[in-house]
Amino acid sequence: MPLAKFETMLKRTMGLDIQSIGRPMLERALQERQGSCGAADLDAYWLLLQMSEPEQLQLIESVIVPETWFFRNREAFQEMVQLQQRWPRLISASQPLRILSLPCSTGEEPYSIAMALLDAGVPPPHFQIDAIDISPQSLHVARQAVYGKNSFRGDYLSFRDRYFALNEQGYALSETVRQQVRFAQSNLFAADLLAAQAPYDIIFCRNLLIYFDRATQHQAVTILLRRLAPEGLVFVGPAESSLMMQHELTPIKAPMAFAFRQGAPKPEVARTAAPPAAAYVPQTQVRTPGTTVTRTAQAKARSTPGSSAQPQPVSLAAAQLLADRGKLSEAAALCEQFIRQHGASAAAYYLMAVIHDAADHKQAAADCYRKALYLEPSHADAMTHLAALLQTMGDHAGAKLLQQRARRSTENNPS
Repeated sequence: MPLAKFETMLKRTMGLDIQSIGRPMLERALQERQGSCGAADLDAYWLLLQMSEPEQLQLIESVIVPETWFFRNREAFQEMVQLQQRWPRLISASQPLRILSLPCSTGEEPYSIAMALLDAGVPPPHFQIDAIDISPQSLHVARQAVYGKNSFRGDYLSFRDRYFALNEQGYALSETVRQQVRFAQSNLFAADLLAAQAPYDIIFCRNLLIYFDRATQHQAVTILLRRLAPEGLVFVGPAESSLMMQHELTPIKAPMAFAFRQGAPKPEVARTAAPPAAAYVPQTQVRTPGTTVTRTAQAKARSTPGSSAQPQPVSLAAAQLLADRGKLSEAAALCEQFIRQHGASAAAYYLMAVIHDAADHKQAAADCYRKALYLEPSHADAMTHLAALLQTMGDHAGAKLLQQRARRSTENNPS
């Protein structure tokens, strides 16, 4: 039996473009579910699928591969905390800040949002997080809120001591954080998605749109924007930034946060010298090999014509700022200049890869991710982003190998 019917059903129910995961993965999922149901062949399984909504969910579970961890792409949470003062309502519990995490997977993202706000001194009654996912199994894990070491990656792990208790099952999250998140099973394309809910001030929808074709991506963004409050913020994945700008959202000037604001840009709120959470103090200097470049020096370098015989030093922070303003070509050029001045750098190649990713230059992005991994084999973000990119390019075997490598790296460096 041709797979087209199954592909159409998955696209209709969850928006999935089968090219993003590969037909072999769908074939394996169908074989597994056909055997589990005792169906004689795919024709029989198709008939069963039409009559059983629970079995449709089981098939969806079979093609979903949750890949997430706490404070993934930490810059997004840093920027969310810095922007909290945009909403005066945070000083009152009568109208709490409303945040949506979709898809929330096994809960690491919405719980990270809650921990970041609590660390910043925001009282629990002053914010509310709704977390939605299509997968009942993922939601079960999220509600249990007990996690293994794979959910804790990178160098920033101090939150684990503050909010988790180790037991025989793993790291159990504190009730203080758990009570801030409300979980629900649905999907972005459900007709009644959040119909009764007020608009959200902040929406996290990261690394979902890459699994859709272009038409479905634009449909998804339109749905999200209907749920977003005027001047609300959207956080997306690195490869999804260009799509936000196509919908005329304004990029937030925050390196690597991939944050966008709905509505006309307004003057940025001045940030205090000492934000509530010391862990989230933004860097004012960027150290590069052999030089320290302040933001003042960067501005001076940008405004001064190249009359000096010596080239002006550049920093990756300046390239990040250009990228977040949508000036992707200039940002990539600055990364190349940085490499010429300072030599090969994993951080520079990773940033250049993210920039190419955002510009939909897939092969250039893949090449730069690989260079970053050559220089720093344990670079978790480079492995994760390259795996996601390879999925969209049809290299599903390569993507799987990278995901396995990332897991092994985490297991070998549990921190």
